[in-house]
This record gives sequence, structure tokens and C-alpha cells, in this order.
Amino acid sequence: MAEARQGILIRVEETAGIRRFQYPVAAEVELPQAVARDTCFRLLRGGEPVLAQVRAAEPGGAVARWWIDFPVDLLPYKSLGYELEYGDAPEGPGRKQGLKLIPSADRFRVANEPHIAWTVPRDLGGLLQSVLAGEIEYFRPGPGGLLLRDADGKDHPIGGGKNGVATNVSVTREGPLAIGLRFEIPEAGPALAQVRSTVDLVFPVFKSWVEVDWRIQDPQGKVRGAGARVQVNLDAPTPQAATLIDYGATGLVYLSLGPGQRSLLTGHAGAWQVLRGVPERMEPFVFGPERPDNPVRPEGWAHVMDRRRCLAVAVHRFADAAEDRIAISADGLTELHRPFPARVESAAAPKRLRFWLHCVPFPPQQTAATSPQAMQNPVVTAVQDRAAPPR
Repeated sequence: MAEARQGILIRVEETAGIRRFQYPVAAEVELPQAVARDTCFRLLRGGEPVLAQVRAAEPGGAVARWWIDFPVDLLPYKSLGYELEYGDAPEGPGRKQGLKLIPSADRFRVANEPHIAWTVPRDLGGLLQSVLAGEIEYFRPGPGGLLLRDADGKDHPIGGGKNGVATNVSVTREGPLAIGLRFEIPEAGPALAQVRSTVDLVFPVFKSWVEVDWRIQDPQGKVRGAGARVQVNLDAPTPQAATLIDYGATGLVYLSLGPGQRSLLTGHAGAWQVLRGVPERMEPFVFGPERPDNPVRPEGWAHVMDRRRCLAVAVHRFADAAEDRIAISADGLTELHRPFPARVESAAAPKRLRFWLHCVPFPPQQTAATSPQAMQNPVVTAVQDRAAPPR
């Protein structure tokens, strides 16, 4: 006998003043009672079924937690209401073409053919092996990945099977609209004993980005910072065609880098700086106003560009609680760093670094339908139970 039709109300709100086009929304919904794994769902807006993907968020034949992914179009500061129906409701519309997850012994390939394909090491060593869009490769091998900094200032790459420590990886959701991978990585060395990383990678079909959400459990307060390093596959800079950089501070800062040069955006809640030069001699380029009585955080994003490709990197809550950094070299080496305080009382506090890597052809003003600011500021989602209607 089919279960009575029930519903969950979902409200999405745009709070950053940015128009959204097919913007990916993801929500983890907990039903009042577990339902069968093969239960049908459909998402309604104004009573009409709309495109959505619903996948179980936990194992077992009876499931209470579910992931729902769907795209929204929203004007600045507007909101929309949806209803997720389940039970004896007919199944809602889905998407036949889209993302596919192709696992192998040592890697995952996330492909949206023929547009883009991401290759992720199964042990997360290096973070990304490849991002291929048509004939354009956006990344190349190099010293990279996610890094933990210990109390002595030494960086420790996570993953990669170092010290014989295995990475536990699971697929949080899989479908044509979104694919999620979760990596759980314990640290074995004495400098970071009892530290454990949980990294979620999420790939939405309508955007050529990956969201990286890294949460660090550090019960003894040993972690002093977290960072990421990727090597963008830029064409070598020349005097006629330098590497081009945009930084999002409290305004736009744009610059070029010649061979051997490097740039840096660093900031905290009260001030920010952009430096440029060679690594051993970085010089002031643009400084933001110091406003200790009325602090304004720098936005914390960057474009890294040659004349064929662009990587947009955006950091969530940049410089909100510490002096965050984005450093970019002319050869495409792109580094993020977030320090964590050494105070004892901070040991149990959550440590988190969340960022997006968005690969688009050059120039991004023409090819990217989503700005870095839109990545940094996901639409706000609220979930509310609704009692089953009378039948």
C-alpha cells in the first residue's frame, strides 16, 4: 500500500544582491519519518512540477535524510517557495543527460560530456588531477592539494596515502544534476595527531565549478592553518602576453604578471593589501582603506588568466575571522591560506575552509554566467515540515 502523500516546504532567498541564473541549490532534508528508499519525490513551484534531483543521504532500506538538488533563477533580494512532495505523489521531472560519475581503482572522473570532465584522485592527493574542457586542460601536475599547517609553521599535505593512512571516500549523492564526493582523512604524524579532515567536493551540472568544503576536527588545537594549492595550466607569460590577474577586494584590483612575478591579496576585517613583485621582494600595489571603526571585509576572490583559459577562485567568508590570503604566481601557481588562532579555547572550535574553483574560457566577462561573488554567497535555503494534506 502506497504511503499517504506528504510534503516539505523549501524556501530559497537571494541575499547578496546578485541575479542568479540556473544557480545550484542543495539542501539536506530530514523527513518526519523514514520512508522506503524507492519512494517517489517531486518538487513543485506554484503547484507545477519543476526539475530536481532527490537522493538518499544515508544507507538502509528506510531513509529519513535526503539530498535535494535543483536550479533556481532569482532576481536580487527575491525569494521563492517550493514544496517537496513524496509518498503516493508521481515522480517529478528529472534530467536524462548531465553528470556521470566514472570510478576507477585510483581516481574518480566526473564528466558532463562533451563540455567538461574533472579527474579527482581517490586518495585526494593533490586535490585535482585534471579539468578538461574540450581541448583545453585547466590544471597540470605540481606540488598541490590541501595543506594543514602545524604549530611550527610546517605544511602537511592531506591525503595521498602518506604514512600508510588510508583515505575513506564515499559518494554522498550521484545523479545528472549533482555529484558529491566525501573524503575522510585522519592524520598519523605526531605534529597533527588526532586531527581529522572531512572534505566534500560537489559538482553541479549547470556550472563548471567544484565546491570544496573542508572541515577540520582538531581536539588538541594543533592546527594553525589550512590552505590549498593548485597549478593552473597557463601558457607561459611573455612581455607581449603577461599573465592577467583580477582580485576582488572592496573593489576590483587588476594587474599583470611577467615571468617570475607573484601577487598576493591579504586582508582582515579592517584592511586589505595587494602586493606584487618577485617572491623575495614583494612591493605594495594597492592598499585598501583602514577602517577600524567601520570595518569592511575584502571580498576574497581572484581570476587567474592567460588568453585561452580562466580559473576563478572564491573563498567563503574571506578575512572574516583571520588574515586570509590568495597568492598567485605568473606560472599559474594559485595558493589559498587561512590561519587559525593558537588560543587554547579555540581547540574545540570548528575549523573550516570553503572555496570554489570555476573553470571558464577567457575572457570570463563573456563566458561565465556566474560571478565569483555569486559563488561566495550561495542562496539561503530554509526547510520546513508540512503536515500531510487530507485525501
